[in-house]
Amino acid sequence: MLRFRETVAAGATVAILLAAAAARADSTPTTLVYNFTYSSKQAIQARDSSNSIESIDTELEELAGGNASNGISHYGGYLDDKGTMTVQVIGTEKDGGLVVNISEAGQQTRRAPPATCVVYGNTRVICDPNKTVYTEEYTLLRFLGEKFVDPNQLDANKHWAATGLGGPGLTVSADYAINSSNDGQMQIGEKRIVKASGVGHLTTDVETKIGYDFDRSLPVSVDEYAAQYTDGGLKGTSTTIYQTTLNLVSDTMAKT
Repeated sequence: MLRFRETVAAGATVAILLAAAAARADSTPTTLVYNFTYSSKQAIQARDSSNSIESIDTELEELAGGNASNGISHYGGYLDDKGTMTVQVIGTEKDGGLVVNISEAGQQTRRAPPATCVVYGNTRVICDPNKTVYTEEYTLLRFLGEKFVDPNQLDANKHWAATGLGGPGLTVSADYAINSSNDGQMQIGEKRIVKASGVGHLTTDVETKIGYDFDRSLPVSVDEYAAQYTDGGLKGTSTTIYQTTLNLVSDTMAKT
């Protein structure tokens, strides 16, 4: 099953960054626990023959009993899981990056031990390349950065765009709008497009609804729908639909 990631960094750079972050880790980290659901559904259209016979003569098609093949087959797959994600906030980098450990405990297949990541307010995420970090973990991570909602960046329509994203061979654009706000509790809409150059022409369109606590600077709920398209030309195409929901159930720094 295909997965989409947006951030790729050199291993040496990440190792240096994470080592420095660990040295400044707080002794009593904030711990966040989220319930999650995740599903992915993939449809593949693959050409099994190099010669399409879609233009076969009608009379020949009748002789063949109307079952002539055009050399294209269809495949599909489905995966879902649910469980919890745990985030420990362990420090802050000098450049404003928030250092966290994230782990996932799914009931079936989506399980990952703690991985150290650095997240930024513009939704950029850098994780230890030697650890497994699932797609749905990246969904949560990109909204944890400090100043994800920065009043100084909002226009008259309470809209802003994330900048400084992407990387070699990767184009990322992201736009956000505060649809409602009540006593610091915000409903935010995200529209995100990820395009990877090269073979396959991979494009991912993401629409997300975020419940955000401005006072605590963290998401309390996330509902993401992502459609990923790969066009292999004559070899075929694939479409994968990802759906992720997240709900905050525990925060050790929450006021009681």
